[in-house]
Amino acid sequence: MEEIDKALDSTLGQLSDENYARSLDFYRFWFDIGQTYHQVPSGQIFNALWNNRWKGSGIDISRGELIHSAAHLVLRFASDAELDPIFAPHSSGLHSQLCARSLQEFFSDNLKAARGGGDPVYSTINLVAHWMNLGYVEEATIRNHILQSLTSHPTLHDHQAYTLIILFKLAGATFEAYADSSVVDRCFELLKNHRTYDPRQGHNAGKEKLERTKQVCTPAE
Repeated sequence: MEEIDKALDSTLGQLSDENYARSLDFYRFWFDIGQTYHQVPSGQIFNALWNNRWKGSGIDISRGELIHSAAHLVLRFASDAELDPIFAPHSSGLHSQLCARSLQEFFSDNLKAARGGGDPVYSTINLVAHWMNLGYVEEATIRNHILQSLTSHPTLHDHQAYTLIILFKLAGATFEAYADSSVVDRCFELLKNHRTYDPRQGHNAGKEKLERTKQVCTPAE
């Protein structure tokens, strides 16, 4: 089963719009063999999607590119897996499980990065935004926790600024529907006044990078 696991994992890591149908068929075929002649590990599909959620994202902060260009394929595969009779015994509630795991990482990575522990996984933040739009994130979480967790520190950190840009770009309408307008206004005011910090060149040098990111990723007014 180890070799089958590796093949299935590699398949999800190389998903594209062009090869999606072929990849799904390949995954289904070898998954069926795996469960017929071996024992499929618990959570195999979940783990494969989670471990490959960042592949093909195209995210490059230095160029102001924060939108996960392949996020729709992760969501599409999760939906197909939930409906497919071969995958069904192993994929019930797959979207909800992935969303819950993503929210856990979203909140913990925010605090870790604020302590200087590295940037969060921006591909995961992209997925959180999509699951918000699809209704997998509870309204109370959208209203009371998502934005507030990013603005609760005395100052706005760079990773929080990038995260806000992703969220408003992808889920602006959802925040408009469920978040308090004063909280949204506070976020945009913080973004307006924020300047990134480049330890090699100082705050002013980082300004251009963030402004370029805002132009690429923020919705037009």
